[in-house]
Amino acid sequence: MERVLTRQNSVQLILLELLSLTPILIILGNIVPPIPMKIHHIGFGLIFLIVIYALMLDQYKKWILYFALGFLFIQFTHEQWYLKGYIDYFFGPFVFIFLLDLHINKRLPIKTLEKYIVRFFAILWIPIIIAMLQFMNIFPITFWNATYVNFAYFGDVAIPRPNGFLYHGSELSVIICFAALYQYFKGVKVAFWMLLLICIAAMMTYFKALFGCVVILFIYYIFFVSNGIGTKIKLMTRKRLWLYSISILCVVGIYIYQYLMMIHSYTGYYFTPTLLTGRGAIWNIYLERIKEFTWWNYFIGNGMGTSFDIFADYATPETWYLLAIDPNTDTDYDTHNAILSVFINSGIIGVLFIVYIFKMVYNQAIRWLPNPKWNKAVFFGIFILPLLTIGVTIPIYENSIFWIATGFLIMRWNYFTNQNETANQL
Repeated sequence: MERVLTRQNSVQLILLELLSLTPILIILGNIVPPIPMKIHHIGFGLIFLIVIYALMLDQYKKWILYFALGFLFIQFTHEQWYLKGYIDYFFGPFVFIFLLDLHINKRLPIKTLEKYIVRFFAILWIPIIIAMLQFMNIFPITFWNATYVNFAYFGDVAIPRPNGFLYHGSELSVIICFAALYQYFKGVKVAFWMLLLICIAAMMTYFKALFGCVVILFIYYIFFVSNGIGTKIKLMTRKRLWLYSISILCVVGIYIYQYLMMIHSYTGYYFTPTLLTGRGAIWNIYLERIKEFTWWNYFIGNGMGTSFDIFADYATPETWYLLAIDPNTDTDYDTHNAILSVFINSGIIGVLFIVYIFKMVYNQAIRWLPNPKWNKAVFFGIFILPLLTIGVTIPIYENSIFWIATGFLIMRWNYFTNQNETANQL
C-alpha cells in the first residue's frame, strides 16, 4: 500500500535533501564570499531549525529537546557562554537522533532512505578528489574566498596541506575517515581496493593522524570485519590477536602514564609542549583552567563555546611559544581533542550524554544480522577507532559532518547486514 505524504514526512524529506548535500554546502560556504552569511552557515542554520521542528512533531523524541533546553538555562550560571557554541554542540546530536529515528522506526520507505545514503557518500568524494588534485598541483590550494591554508612542516620547509577547499583539515579528516568506513559495507574485493585508494588519498593530505587512522581502519577491516580476506590470513586466531593487542595497549598505557608523571615532576605540566606538533602545549593550557574548576564546572562544563576564551586567558609566553615570539599573536586555538572539547563545553554530564547516544546505537546493532559478535566488531571500528586516532588531535564531535556521516553510515550498516546474512562469522 502506498504511503500518504504527511506534514511530518514532508519535513523529513526536506531535511534529508539538505543533509545529503552538506559536503557541497561546506565547500561552497568556503569558496563563495558571504552573502551576507556563508552558504554553509545558512544551510546548517536551516537544518538546525527544521530538525528542531521535526523532533517536536514526535512525542517520543522531545526528551532531547528538553535536555537541550535544560542545558540552555544552565548556561546562565556561567560567566561566559556563546549561543553559537551552544548550537554547534547540539546540532550534531539533534541530527543524529533524527536520522536514527527515521531508520529504526521506518518513518520512510527503505528505497527512499537508501537514495539519500548513496547520494551523501558519493558527494563525500568531491572534497577528497579536490584534495588529491591539489596534491598533484592540478587544483590550487586557495581559490576565490577559500584562502585558509594549513601547513605540514618538514624541518624548515612548510608545505601547504591539501584541504579540498574546506576551511580546515579537520573536516577533510572526518570526511576521509567516513569514506573509509563506508567501504566496510561493500563487497570484499571492492572494499579492499577502495580502502587502499583511500589510504593513498589520506597520505596526500600530510595529516599524520588521518593517515594513521585510515591505515588502522584498513587493517582492522582485514582482520575483524572482512568475511573473505582476513579469514585466509592464518597468522593467529582472532582471540589471540585480541589478547596480544590488549596486552600491548596495557604496556604502552603504563609507559605513557609513567612518562607523563615524570614530565610533571620536572615541569609542573603533564605534556611536553612539542607533543604532536604543539598539541601538548595546547592541552597543558586547558589543564591550567581545569585545575581551577569548581565541582559545578566538572559536572556541566565551563560554558558552551568558551574554549577559545580559555586559551586566550591562560596561554602565556612560557606555555605557548608563539607568544614568546610575538606578544600580539593570535591565541585562537581550540582543544584539539574530542573528549576534552566535550568536557570543556558540558562537563561530565555532556560526556555521559554522548556515551548514552552511542549506547543507543549499540543496543540496536547487537540485534542485527548476522550476529552480535560481528556487529560489536563493526561498532568498535566506527565509534572507537576514529576516537583513538583522529579524535586524539581533532575535536571531531564539534564537526557537524561527523554526526551527519555517522547517521547515514548506521543506516547503511543495517541495510548491508539485512542484505548479506552471510557476513563474517566470528
